[in-house]
Amino acid sequence: MLSSLHDFVARLERLGELQQVEHPVATRLEIAAITRRISRYPKGGPALLFRQPDQGPFPVVTNLFGSRRRMRLALGLDRLEDLTLNFSALLQDLSLNGLDGLGPLLADHPSLGQCRPIVVPSGPCREELLPGADLQQLPFLHNWPDDGSASGSGQYITLGQVVTSLPDGSQPNCGIYRCQIHDVHSLAIRWRSGSDAARHHQEYIRRGERMPVAIVLGGPPALTLAAAWPLPPGLDELQFACWLRQATLPVVNCLHGPLRVPAEAELVIEGFAEPDQPLIEGPFGNHTGRYDPAGPAARITVVRITRREAPLIPATVVGPPPQEDCWMMLGWERLLAALLPRLVPEVRDIHLPLPWVFRQSAVVSISSSGPRQVREIVQSLWELPWFAKARLLVLVDAERHPYSLMQTAWCAVNDTDWRDDLVKDETGRRLAINATCRHLTGERLSDDVTEQLISQRWKEYDLP
Repeated sequence: MLSSLHDFVARLERLGELQQVEHPVATRLEIAAITRRISRYPKGGPALLFRQPDQGPFPVVTNLFGSRRRMRLALGLDRLEDLTLNFSALLQDLSLNGLDGLGPLLADHPSLGQCRPIVVPSGPCREELLPGADLQQLPFLHNWPDDGSASGSGQYITLGQVVTSLPDGSQPNCGIYRCQIHDVHSLAIRWRSGSDAARHHQEYIRRGERMPVAIVLGGPPALTLAAAWPLPPGLDELQFACWLRQATLPVVNCLHGPLRVPAEAELVIEGFAEPDQPLIEGPFGNHTGRYDPAGPAARITVVRITRREAPLIPATVVGPPPQEDCWMMLGWERLLAALLPRLVPEVRDIHLPLPWVFRQSAVVSISSSGPRQVREIVQSLWELPWFAKARLLVLVDAERHPYSLMQTAWCAVNDTDWRDDLVKDETGRRLAINATCRHLTGERLSDDVTEQLISQRWKEYDLP
């Protein structure tokens, strides 16, 4: 199984999934613009390795996970659907009572318990010490013209895995947060509301203490994905990454606090989130096609940066889809396909269309008996954290294929009665469409016998 970013890049190169750019390119805007154009290619385009970024001596790699095939390769799967089967088998052993305690239940499952991270004395991520812990020596990208224009620089660490914990080292968390470079030794991180990292920082603020933080670049691809996905609270992303890769994960201790980071990482930034004096982060060009406004964020003071002898600097570029982050969520979609039927029994499958995914919107196939039950299913989905802010849910019959937006649009237009089949919440900000067509009369068109016949004879027709 892949244990490092170097391993992943080497495999992508062998399989023709990597394009190298040998000419000098600018970290300010140019690399991002190239990456966005490539990401719009059919099936996501190749991963990109920029050999000569103009700032910093190390290569930059983008669009690593930006296709269905590369997602499979990152997870070591023949099909992404195998992730659903594997997670379903694990969930079968659990007695679930809604979301309560789901994270700890998963953490205690024997399949996860037998492949926990293992502490080692050192690793490639400690091969070199970056002189002066200078953030500005590194080729971090400036993606959109107005990024960071309120304060600091426009450079961001966009694929950093941010490691935090409670003061006693318990409840470790590894999540991906955008990190804005402010100066040589300072960066700003705006925690997501309700995230474990935000909760950890609040506890340190309550104590009036600095919170140890580690920002990891690289490591096993499975960990990068686990950090990006909204896993149930109480489930350690490093432990879940071990389950994803079906192997233990060597980690090293940090010197400045009770944190552990992957030994095979490319680079580790260690510092402290200050309990006061927040920085301004933003604006930041996002997947909505607009800038997220600037706002207060945690001030991180960097004290040490260690790295491999010859590190690769991973970065992701966001903007209107399709971009790499949309493809990364396909793995989470396949985990939800296993988890949702255990929480909402009528759910049969789910699809997160690339243009919708970051608005928590989805196409959900269900088995139901009528419009009233559909409304109850919608309410149950809205109560889950993954759909609490869903702009649009489209519910289709279990016999329909939820993965085709063309078929979904056809169902929504042809199979709905707008008087009864629109479900809005009390705020008017969330909408669901009942496109199950359970109330429609008339027999569906089908001719399975002839379809089977022509499938058997297709080669005889000399058609493509």
